[in-house]
Amino acid sequence: MRGTEIKTICVAGASGLAGAYMVKEALARGYRVNGTMRDISQLDKVSGLMRLPGAAERLHLFSADTSNSERFDAAMTQAKAVFIACIPTTKHGVDGTPAAELDRERGLKEIIQPAEQACLNILKAAHRQGVKTAVLCSSTASAEPTTPSFEKQEDKDISDAEMQIQQRKYAQAQKTRMEAVAEEFTEQHGMKLCTFLPSMMVGAPLLPSHLKGHVLSFLAKLRHGKAGWHSTVPAGSMSLTSPQDLARMALAALEQSEASGRYFAVSGSWTWRRIYQEIAEYVPLEALPTPLGKDPEPPTRFDFSKRDSLGVPIRGIQEMFAEFYEAYEQVRLVPQA
Repeated sequence: MRGTEIKTICVAGASGLAGAYMVKEALARGYRVNGTMRDISQLDKVSGLMRLPGAAERLHLFSADTSNSERFDAAMTQAKAVFIACIPTTKHGVDGTPAAELDRERGLKEIIQPAEQACLNILKAAHRQGVKTAVLCSSTASAEPTTPSFEKQEDKDISDAEMQIQQRKYAQAQKTRMEAVAEEFTEQHGMKLCTFLPSMMVGAPLLPSHLKGHVLSFLAKLRHGKAGWHSTVPAGSMSLTSPQDLARMALAALEQSEASGRYFAVSGSWTWRRIYQEIAEYVPLEALPTPLGKDPEPPTRFDFSKRDSLGVPIRGIQEMFAEFYEAYEQVRLVPQA
């Protein structure tokens, strides 16, 4: 960090995969970090975060639930910026019904509106405490317009939330609507907003909880010969994100006065066939799905000029899988059932 001033940031969702990497990277740069979790009595998460370099001196953890804006006030005190990484994609209704099977009323009430309100509650706390910059972790799901460009651009290719709702893509519409309310609030209150659009996150787990209910848990199960996502390799593609790169891009956005708006936070897009070819380097054959049996669809193309304007070196997808499986073997974390 330049000079002698120690600046404070708030990381909402400090124990999640994206949030934990943000905490780690901010501490490494000399920031003081106020991190929020739903419950700081979860000692496995707290102890893992407090073992990060610099945490003993500059990491302070707070209990805060997104349903209560006032609970975030203490964590925002004297913060320069807030990084919002505590609003995961909701894939089921409150009774466990898959999101795509909900009707419009339930999709709005149980999937979309809670995310909108959670985001607003955090931003309201930030505004009350004089925080001037917000960094929102969203998703590439908000960059899927009805007629997509040949090469996607984050400021041009924006999803139509109403169309997503009509198609019962409530989980995707959740991100599109969340971004919209964040943009409206920050514009009204003179706050800088940078929104990052990651996709499937692959990297070394920082906490044991990162192997529970996360893509990393599937990668770990594959390592043990257990079936993963698919019985047959899909014809489509998937974009991948390094959580460490995401953290570095977020901090670059905080530190660069000209940074604003939406940024793709993906390394690139691979066909599922290529993804499984890479995973095959680390897992037994019986864990892999049946081959596709035909040529896959072309992967998504991105214009990364805005992403690259932040000056952050981006990991290759091969490196991301290698980092995960190397770390998994070192810590010997047991995948959850």
